Amino acid sequence: MAQLFNSAECELNYGEFAFSGPAEIDDAHIWVEARSPLEPQRAVYFSIAPLVIYRLAVLFFGGTLQQKEEHVQSGKGLTDTEQRLLLRLCQYQVDIWCACLGLGDLKWQLHVVPRDSIAHRQLWTTQATLQAGNCTHHWQMWLLPPEESISQVSHSLPEGQLEQVLTHVPVRLRVVMGQLSMTLADLECLKVGDVLSLDLPEVVPALIGSRPCFSGRIAEHKGSLVYQVATVVEE
Repeated sequence: MAQLFNSAECELNYGEFAFSGPAEIDDAHIWVEARSPLEPQRAVYFSIAPLVIYRLAVLFFGGTLQQKEEHVQSGKGLTDTEQRLLLRLCQYQVDIWCACLGLGDLKWQLHVVPRDSIAHRQLWTTQATLQAGNCTHHWQMWLLPPEESISQVSHSLPEGQLEQVLTHVPVRLRVVMGQLSMTLADLECLKVGDVLSLDLPEVVPALIGSRPCFSGRIAEHKGSLVYQVATVVEE
């Protein structure tokens, strides 16, 4: 992020999430939609004022911001450079969000969209605050709330039949072998062939979603790396 805006002092923070609706945002704001073909039920939106995009573009080109508010012509569309910058900024945030939730690479596709295409219901929203170029920049990030569970139906299965069904529910076990800490600027500089040192911890957790299920260790068995369960996490 710091490299993107030519600033050694660049910090991005988010406020607490709250329910709100797109209709409460100024009509002049630009909207970006991020969707994943791998998980179509997920969607992330961003709304940002044209003035904020303009000021970030000034930093992107190595310029210096004035403390007074610049005037952006009403109804003026984004330039190609401003749109690419906006999509890149939003891509960074989606990647950070996925990393925090342990979702992996969901192949997000980002597009500038009209506000009318946004879901007409309450969304989770938070304000993003970026400190860059000795100025503060704000925009909103929006998330679709999870759908009501389809398990909330009027009828119920007998206990024995329910247990039989549950044994066939597919799950994805995620083994966390290690994590690396670096800045986004360092990450952007990586290229094919670069080598990162990875120290395997003695105890490696395995999770379903964000819930720990096992702890164990990485071992070798018949020439292949395997995960050896050491302890089972009790409910």
